Amino acid sequence: MKFNMTFVFSILTAATAIIGIFMTWWQIRNSNKQSLFEKRLQIFLFADGLANLLRETPAVLNEKDDIQMANDFDFLLLTNNTELSSITPVIKDAKDSDKHQAFLKELESFKAREQTAKFVFKDPTADIVSNFVCSYRELLFSTYQYQILLDNMLDSSKRFGWNKEEAAQKLHENTYRAALNKRIKVLQQNLHVYESDYAQSRIRTQINLASI
Repeated sequence: MKFNMTFVFSILTAATAIIGIFMTWWQIRNSNKQSLFEKRLQIFLFADGLANLLRETPAVLNEKDDIQMANDFDFLLLTNNTELSSITPVIKDAKDSDKHQAFLKELESFKAREQTAKFVFKDPTADIVSNFVCSYRELLFSTYQYQILLDNMLDSSKRFGWNKEEAAQKLHENTYRAALNKRIKVLQQNLHVYESDYAQSRIRTQINLASI
């Protein structure tokens, strides 16, 4: 009887240990799934916020065929939501060091989201989301660079008496505008892919699966 009770006790101990291991695994699994769900949702909400800005103001993605004196307004449209409103002021004072640092910090946040998207979503969804966020960031930066050019053109016009066309020619405005148009074209393409039924279905399916 003693032997049998010891054996039973050993079985119960082993079973308890196995149940404990299973419960620990289950808790970790649920915690990981919850974390994955939250990260996917956060990235999606950020990316969709960017897409909404472009849906509301599609003209901002028109390619530029002349000197863009309204460049600052385009930047305002591109940053007109709660996530990006803190960097909107940089376009009115592009050379201010504090505003410049805040702008660079936001660009780093973009890069972090791009990398996170590659880890939390499955291919090819990961690249679709990451490429869209990346191309938005690159257009913001190109728009900012173009504004610095415009500010330099204005300063040079006052200093040397150049008109707008002379300042544009001497400071190679066409080169900066070509770079701006290139970023616009890339964002147009990535927005089209991101908004496709295929991409939206995969994104939402992966978010839903992570929540189960």
